[in-house]
Amino acid sequence: MPVSREDVERIIASVPGFQTRWEAFLKEWDTEPSLPYYLGMGELAHYVVEGFTKEFPDLFSTVEASLQNSHPEFENLITVGFFEDIQNIASHREFGADLFRQWLGTRSAVIWDQIDAYVQRMDVRADRQKPRWWEFWRRRKTFDSEKTLSQVENPELKKIIESMFRKKQ
Repeated sequence: MPVSREDVERIIASVPGFQTRWEAFLKEWDTEPSLPYYLGMGELAHYVVEGFTKEFPDLFSTVEASLQNSHPEFENLITVGFFEDIQNIASHREFGADLFRQWLGTRSAVIWDQIDAYVQRMDVRADRQKPRWWEFWRRRKTFDSEKTLSQVENPELKKIIESMFRKKQ
């Protein structure tokens, strides 16, 4: 079952300060047969990380309530499109992602921790990867998101990079 617009709109309605950005998002994608809700949740994640707002308690409690009886597609949208983006984006800020833990409900905290554990496992796995036997002469190249972000001038491209990559600790 695909994610319904009503599910997403319920979350967006809990954040009145985000409404203008949401309307711009809808306008940008109005010619598409279905909305890319993952991108919309990424926009919301940026809004959340960009600044503290008194809307946080309502937003996170709405997300928590929505997760209680959700279907897998909606839960995946919140997991990957919202929580993981918050963690990734916040990793590039001095305050980090742990700041947001205080607003998480029980189900949200479980999902949050699962994301964090998964990313940590993938980091360990990537660190253990050895070059294939025919690549012995090549130096292993890793993507340095911080270095890349310092070189990128386009704010939209910076947002994409922050959403996709965590700052290495």
